Amino acid sequence: MVSGPSRRIVVGAAGYGKTTLLRGLCPPARARWWQGGDDPCGFVRGAAADDVRCLVLDDLPQMSVSELRELLIAIEGLPDDTEVSLASRRPLPWRHAGRPGRWTELGPADLAGTVDDVAALLAEEGGLTDPDLAAALHTATRGWPALVDFAVEAVRLGGPAAGGSAKALAVGGLNEYVRTEVLGGLPDAARRLVADVGDRVPVTAGLCAALGHHDAEDLIALLRRTGLLVRGPVVPGLPDDDHVVPVIAQVAATERGEPEGRPDAAAAWYDRHGPPGAAAREHLRAGNHAGAARVLREHGDRIIAAGQAALVTELFAVLPEPEHDHRLMLLHADALRTAGDLEAAARAYDELGAGRSELGAGLAWRAGRVAYQRGDARGALDVFARGDERGDTADTALLTAWRAHAFLLAGDTDSAVAEAREAVRRAVRFGDDAALATAYLSVALSLAVAGDAAGSEEHFALALPIAHRTGDVMLLTRIHTNRTFQHLQSARYPAALESARLCAAYAQAAGSPSLQAIALGNEADALAMLGHYDEAVRRYRAAIGHYQRFGSRRFAGAVLGLAELFRRRGWREQARAAYEQVVQVASGTGNAHVLVPALAGLALVLLGDDVKTAAGHADAAADQAGPELSGPALLAQGWIALSQGEAGRGADLATEAARVARAQGDRAGLADALELRAAAEDDPGRARAALRESRAIWAEAGAEVEAARIAVLASRTPWAGPDERADGVLGEQRLAAADALADRIGGGSGAAVDRPPVVVRALGRFEVELAGQVVPASSWQSRKARDLLRILVGRRGRPVPRSELSELLWPDGDAQRTGHRLSVLLNIVRGVLDPGKAHPADHYLAADQGSIALNKATTGVDVEDFLEQVARGRRLVEQEALPQARLVLLAADQLYRADAFEDEPYAEWAGPLREEARAAYLAMLRMLAHTSRAAGQPGAAVGYLLRLLERDPYDERAYRSLVRTLVAGGQHGEARRAFDRYAEAMRSIGVRPPDRDLLVPVRRAAAPR
Repeated sequence: MVSGPSRRIVVGAAGYGKTTLLRGLCPPARARWWQGGDDPCGFVRGAAADDVRCLVLDDLPQMSVSELRELLIAIEGLPDDTEVSLASRRPLPWRHAGRPGRWTELGPADLAGTVDDVAALLAEEGGLTDPDLAAALHTATRGWPALVDFAVEAVRLGGPAAGGSAKALAVGGLNEYVRTEVLGGLPDAARRLVADVGDRVPVTAGLCAALGHHDAEDLIALLRRTGLLVRGPVVPGLPDDDHVVPVIAQVAATERGEPEGRPDAAAAWYDRHGPPGAAAREHLRAGNHAGAARVLREHGDRIIAAGQAALVTELFAVLPEPEHDHRLMLLHADALRTAGDLEAAARAYDELGAGRSELGAGLAWRAGRVAYQRGDARGALDVFARGDERGDTADTALLTAWRAHAFLLAGDTDSAVAEAREAVRRAVRFGDDAALATAYLSVALSLAVAGDAAGSEEHFALALPIAHRTGDVMLLTRIHTNRTFQHLQSARYPAALESARLCAAYAQAAGSPSLQAIALGNEADALAMLGHYDEAVRRYRAAIGHYQRFGSRRFAGAVLGLAELFRRRGWREQARAAYEQVVQVASGTGNAHVLVPALAGLALVLLGDDVKTAAGHADAAADQAGPELSGPALLAQGWIALSQGEAGRGADLATEAARVARAQGDRAGLADALELRAAAEDDPGRARAALRESRAIWAEAGAEVEAARIAVLASRTPWAGPDERADGVLGEQRLAAADALADRIGGGSGAAVDRPPVVVRALGRFEVELAGQVVPASSWQSRKARDLLRILVGRRGRPVPRSELSELLWPDGDAQRTGHRLSVLLNIVRGVLDPGKAHPADHYLAADQGSIALNKATTGVDVEDFLEQVARGRRLVEQEALPQARLVLLAADQLYRADAFEDEPYAEWAGPLREEARAAYLAMLRMLAHTSRAAGQPGAAVGYLLRLLERDPYDERAYRSLVRTLVAGGQHGEARRAFDRYAEAMRSIGVRPPDRDLLVPVRRAAAPR
């Protein structure tokens, strides 16, 4: 917010958290605080005399321009690097009293909390994790910190119902606080304006003038700067209207003791200037039922489209029966459907004639949308089929557009595209904006599913300006919802997450629970692929709750998302339960978009336990899928073919799945198809290329867990080199952090093979493991056989001449006899490493007449893994990829049990590898200290440096790093003791001791102004 040396002014009404903010920025331990008194200028001059470099003047009273100028002149006399903060409940005229360029003002928008802040406080104080309640409290308080505290306390004592509205909150302690601390500090004219305006939206100078406030512009500026008048929530493309914080408006109206001032004047003003919803509400307040009904008849569709369906329902309920004509009844039904009360909407449409066999086009598309919102494609198509399609009208265009949506839900993409294009033709001929935008949107969505991304984007671009021009929030929500679908389809997950959150804001503004549920589900899809699993689960469950509250079976889509998350995480039982629920629900609605992937996913999670049942589900998915939806079914059938030993068929199915994914622009599907292809390949080069491409797709998409999983699979293949194995270590760390498994299916995915069954432990005590079990000493028959393997390990796979081996093993032996003995030892070692003779003789030890070598490609050696990981960590440090380097180095640290060949301390052949590993270990500790400091973990850095000095007590560089790290962490006593040890060590070897300036904290350079 502010770059220092800071000169900041913080303005906000009581309870906005000004002091809390300043205590965080300027802790009393380093700042001098003024908290009231008669002479702020004297306080500043006294601080200057004492060379204080951080001043806070909190709770300044209202000041005139001349008074503030005098204070700013005193502040100008301070050194340039002095940090100064001023805070007041009333705006300070600083732009007219000094050098404005030196100051920054923070206001209520900077101080207010977010919905997430409210949710965190609710969870902490009340044990409640209801996102809807958090949103309601934030709407009522607009994040005003003190009001949020009162609201959360009211909920804690009275339950969630206590936070249901601003009216419910504006009682007790909150009421008293607002009256005395907030309203009590306002000028009388501002207090009267707040009471007169009440909950009206928008608040403008013109409206205030119509209500009798002729100095409205100055009063509005005061209320904005102090935070009583707020804007938003800001949503792109929607009006950014001013309104009084709802609980403040409620308390002000209660204090006034009468209804909001002059509703007749407000109604007349809104009639002339808009918006129509505000005009209808004010007519009703004025008792003018005919006026309210007139506005609804003329503008009801616009009012609903602007997100005020609840207002239409509210007004309809209080209008007298004679006003309830066909037009208002239809609007009422539309409002109920938009607000998510599908049962009531269906009854209302039935009363209007929707139960008849033939329907007018307008009633047909409206009534059919109830079934569509429930996720019932067949039911929606049945209702649409009863509509009268004669003529090209707005209603026939809308009927055709919504039938396209239903065909799409049923998986009939060709029919959807044809109907959508017909809807555009009808809408163009009639010339209705709302119908044309809806028709464009239906074409865009149909083409997106058909894989025509360019055509889809073109039609989105045609619909968007119409939605902006008409202020149709519902249409804006649906446009951006379907753009989110495109981002998900093309594996642009960060963009999808951003788009989904924008959709959620639009859906909330639209007052549409069904669109909110869709936005939540899309947000969860993006979060899941980005690896934020726990947050994604919360969003999925919130979406399911939304759907179930208004009786929609479209909750199956969110359950499918949960199932996919569990499967990708490797949690097969939870995935199975979720898939089975989806199949049960979707089988009765004809929703192929969830049924096909659910059957395919169920096949995959059952594959490890019951191949026959899994194959049945995969075949059922293929039967239900049209060409555009066949990808998941093909993948499931491919993995099943592999499990049955049909690699050729698996490869063919992988190729077809990749073709479908390319045609659909489905990059995630393409990555999955490449993984299947790698598993089916018997050519290592092609398998490696497929896995690398799959990993690249996931990495580019931001799907780090998926990319890590592919890296782990690649590291387990026989052809894995040092880089693949190092990347596999990173992948294992990422999977562990996400609590995910590399093997999703159980019993191995087929894309990877286990690491070599022979593992040699040379770090510390020498051991050999076969399939995870240590080879007992009795199996070796001879100590010399173990020595032979040790020597070969020490030479790191390089061929060792037989004569040299004989000399090392039998220094005083006869060359003619030792040659035979060496051949015997070679056979013993081969027998130990491959007791079942499953491999050719040279599989582990390669030998010819002149030399013998260890085959490192088939034999795991811990010291080799350690050296590879340290080298990989060093490359990452050099590339400044410090977080990744730290993960690799931590894994290397776990490998280094002790020095190499610790049980052979005097063997000449052991020395070179031991010293190389020891040097790598010291370098590793140094790099871990560096990366730990960069990660903000100075305590860990200190630990690594102490371990380094334990190994090398004369390492000057390590001592200096240790002292600097301790000083930077404020551990000055430990720093002095480390410094003394450093100095003593240097003196003992005749090196000049360090300068005590090392103990002086490094002052951070001030940021440029």
